[in-house]
Amino acid sequence: MLWRILRRLDFKQLFGLLWLFLKNPIYAFPTVLATRRCMNIAQKEYGSRHHLSNKANAFRHALWVILIIKSCLKWRNNEEQAKTWAKKFTDWHEDFSPNEALERAMDLHNNKVGIALFENVKAENEIKTISFLKQKASESMQIETVEEVEKLENKLVYIQ
Repeated sequence: MLWRILRRLDFKQLFGLLWLFLKNPIYAFPTVLATRRCMNIAQKEYGSRHHLSNKANAFRHALWVILIIKSCLKWRNNEEQAKTWAKKFTDWHEDFSPNEALERAMDLHNNKVGIALFENVKAENEIKTISFLKQKASESMQIETVEEVEKLENKLVYIQ
């Protein structure tokens, strides 16, 4: 999976990723592990539906940032730094992804909500975290405009 992602990057994107990891080398390995784990869980829970702009995708984005934070905390026990890193990394991902404006807003929003939801699951095991996020995804709000996204503080969102 990582190789597929790296192959799609142009020089500027690859350099940006390398720069991110060089500035935060301690978080590179746990981020890769968390990303792989997230994709495996999303695939198990939702099949390929998590690749669409739906509730499964909202679940995956929230889970992704939470797993990155938890994984990074195992390497350096600084919650604020781990949250900041998770935001930087997932925001960077959206910068190189060829998404339409609404999809990009949705993904950035769900990453942000995932960071906020971390407070609810930071002491929980993976099974409880997954269950909690599946519930939050089932309660997510459908959006049609970027402006709608901006009005929804701590709710996961989806398009279709």
